[in-house]
Amino acid sequence: QVQILSSRPVFHPGIKLVMRTDGLHAGFGILLRATPYLFAAASLAVILIFVLLAQYAHPTSDDFCMAAGVRQHGLFTQLWNHYFEWSGRYSSNALYAVYPVVFGLFEAYRFIPALVVVALFLSMACFLSTLLATRLTARPVLLAALGFVTVYLLGLLSPASSLYWMAGAFTYQTANALLLVMMALMIRLADKQQQSGRIAALLVAVLIVVVIAIGANETGMLAITAVAGFGVVFSARSAVMRVWPWLVILAVALACFAAVYFSPGNEVRAADFAMRHDLSRSVKGSLSVGSRILWTWISSPVLLVATLLAPFAVNRLLQAAGRQLRVSTPQAVALLLCTLVMPIVLQFPAWWSMGGWPPARTVDAIYFLFLLCWFATIAAVTARVRLSIAEQGAKPVYLRYASITVVILALSYPAAAWVDQTFVQARADLLRLGRPYSDYLHRRYQVIGQALSENRLFLAVADYDREYPVSIYFNDIMRDPDHWRNVCYAEYFGLARIKRQ
Repeated sequence: QVQILSSRPVFHPGIKLVMRTDGLHAGFGILLRATPYLFAAASLAVILIFVLLAQYAHPTSDDFCMAAGVRQHGLFTQLWNHYFEWSGRYSSNALYAVYPVVFGLFEAYRFIPALVVVALFLSMACFLSTLLATRLTARPVLLAALGFVTVYLLGLLSPASSLYWMAGAFTYQTANALLLVMMALMIRLADKQQQSGRIAALLVAVLIVVVIAIGANETGMLAITAVAGFGVVFSARSAVMRVWPWLVILAVALACFAAVYFSPGNEVRAADFAMRHDLSRSVKGSLSVGSRILWTWISSPVLLVATLLAPFAVNRLLQAAGRQLRVSTPQAVALLLCTLVMPIVLQFPAWWSMGGWPPARTVDAIYFLFLLCWFATIAAVTARVRLSIAEQGAKPVYLRYASITVVILALSYPAAAWVDQTFVQARADLLRLGRPYSDYLHRRYQVIGQALSENRLFLAVADYDREYPVSIYFNDIMRDPDHWRNVCYAEYFGLARIKRQ
């Protein structure tokens, strides 16, 4: 063995062997300790690409409709009209109506994705720290929240409509962030009840979040109402928790649910879908598209690597936790089944109301809920296995193999992110396709300004003749000047009519 290690004579072969082994162990130890930083660096690099890409994003579609309506009718009148004529999503409508009034439609548009990412990160960190009764700034909490946001961004079916389009970002991501905040507040409320503390302030906070969150979008509305219902069931089974606060939360949730679902605007919009309310078509579509989407999600290399890393992250989170989480086997199995059927079940409302494929941004909202349940299932199983190992006693060989696995997965994570199709497209859009498209739109704005200065109110603008940046391009005005997008566009800029040549 000594001759294999070195061709030179060695006087103390045993010492030589120990020194080489120690060096190998030391190097591996350094690599193992560096894995959290490697994971964080890879996640931040992905997020940075998405944030930087926003500098080339521009308003489109409903952004101009809402901004033009607010300018013409005033904020509250426009929101009232919108509720009765188009959509019952009262809080998200208000958010993307107020934003241009305060910050300007063009000036602050590039900051919207960064705001969304920060909101998702902070809300996830808030939820995890509350659930585990640990500090918000604890390193395992921050790493887990960072990883979750990164996996979600890379799994978006349409970043253009879910992240870079203001109306879509505020409508769908607001509900996602508020769902996490709501669950964190509900955990605090349960803790207060068990400690016989005053709950008035916490109950008011929960109710405010519920009211705002349910008015964001229909997918979040279903999720938040379900969580409120779960709170009632949990409190009814608890011997130390009073059920009446949870009944109040559920009642408020159902009232807001009804305000959105039965709004006159929803009825008006539903009239545009000729194949709506077809039960057979809705069931078949939900099963077909839902199962296909589920396979797309779970076969993603990034999600696979993150799934394999998750048990180690959960173990570290549980070590830092200030409370002990106990999960029974039936609960873990039920959570897994709920996770697998969720993409199919949550497809049904869109199919029922529209009679066809749900928009990509709706699928991305479902993906957020799927990820929550996916990693919650992993956490539940890990907690069960961890308790079993603790009772039996862990063997050192398991720890050694676990360390090697963590290092391999940490090295695989940036590689999986680098080849992910969403990230590849975002990279190409940032480096090649985003700037030409943005320059084209700036030239269009100059043409519009020149036309207005010359009192030319009927305008045809040049078409875009290059490849679109898919990550940020949602849609544009049409060649038909009477199309609703063109009408909103013209109203915002003060033109009579506009079209693309």
